[in-house]
Amino acid sequence: MTPFSLSFKNKHTVHEKTVKCTVKNSEFNYSYNPTLLESGSEENLKYFATGSDFTPFVTSIGLYDDLDNLLAIAKLSQPLPMSAAVDYNFILKFDL
Repeated sequence: MTPFSLSFKNKHTVHEKTVKCTVKNSEFNYSYNPTLLESGSEENLKYFATGSDFTPFVTSIGLYDDLDNLLAIAKLSQPLPMSAAVDYNFILKFDL
């Protein structure tokens, strides 16, 4: 194998924004997945999704402005089950 040398110079500033999203234990304990609705219903959930054993999972987090315009979506690497017993803090970092 032939030895080689590599050098690189760049002067580009990357600005990063950090947002902390706090979810209280009483919030978002409902799934918005339309496949959980009973056939022909727009609001009634299937029986298994109404009991205390049902746990929704977080898969993504949306960031909105004051006019409810979607600005960014954060995707979790793995679904996270929501608990009614604890609060969650999500720290989102993104480049501007």
